[in-house]
Amino acid sequence: MDTTVARVRRGFTLIELLVVVAIIAILIGLLLPAVQQVREAAARTQCINNQKQLGLALHNYHDVFGCFPSACQIGQTWYTNYIRPAPPSGINPATGYPYAGPFFSWTYQISQYFEQGNVYNLFNNTQWPWWQYQANGQTINSIQVKIMACPSDPRGALIWDQGQSDASAISEYLAVNGRDQFYEDGGQNGILYVNSSVSIVTITDGTSNTLLVGERPPSIDLLYGWMWAGSGDSPYYGATDVNLGTSEVTDGVPNGPRDFFRPGSFIDPGNLHRFHFWSLHPGGANFLFGDGGVRFITYSAGTQFVGTYNGVQLTLMDALASRAGGEPVSLP
Repeated sequence: MDTTVARVRRGFTLIELLVVVAIIAILIGLLLPAVQQVREAAARTQCINNQKQLGLALHNYHDVFGCFPSACQIGQTWYTNYIRPAPPSGINPATGYPYAGPFFSWTYQISQYFEQGNVYNLFNNTQWPWWQYQANGQTINSIQVKIMACPSDPRGALIWDQGQSDASAISEYLAVNGRDQFYEDGGQNGILYVNSSVSIVTITDGTSNTLLVGERPPSIDLLYGWMWAGSGDSPYYGATDVNLGTSEVTDGVPNGPRDFFRPGSFIDPGNLHRFHFWSLHPGGANFLFGDGGVRFITYSAGTQFVGTYNGVQLTLMDALASRAGGEPVSLP
């Protein structure tokens, strides 16, 4: 008599398999947002630390020279007949400080105070910053610095490059020139603007209420947002490249159309987002203040009106950009 018992191996049915897959998909769906939030929190913290290092360097510069650096340096008659600001009074435009040479940015001027003195010394700051080379044949202008890249930018530290002689490292952080780049319409009322030399004693609104530096990711084609030097759009005051106003003009003319602090996007064929501060953090951006502190400001500050100047309505961001406007400030 055969007493062997046949064993049947039973697998998953199709329905059971689908149920397991559905459960795994739900768990992944619940987990991913949490992971993304943790990553964004870490990126935002690193972004804050980047700006704090820049703030410390800016204050070290001030301790040495008695003023903050200019956002960029230009001559009075370059490119067009448009009259540009003169260098600070009493400063030798060839060799003196804080005047650092043609189109050199605030980042270059403070580089020796955030451990980039080697780059500072590589440049000849009495000559044009472009077409100056390292020993390896690469442009000095293409040297990247990690603290100038926001970790939330998936592109990382990048270089705009149209050939070896034109390579330029890019930056996520732009100086706040005030309301806009022009002095004729009440702009250039911030701390860091073209050929400026602002001392802390002249910031009567208080350093804790006045913006120094803000976030603005480089344009998708990397043409706007450079680190060591930049001319920006006409009239070449550096705006959109190394500095920006909180209500920056968009056509290069005083009292022209303006943009404001609002969300931006890499989907921007016309590079229109170059005219306003924005970030890759949800809901707003980090800003460095004159006291060295960094605060996250929501986009509502770009549309919250707090007063007028010469009949022009000022937003809360405009008030924060002003160093001596006396405007009431209450951060959202």
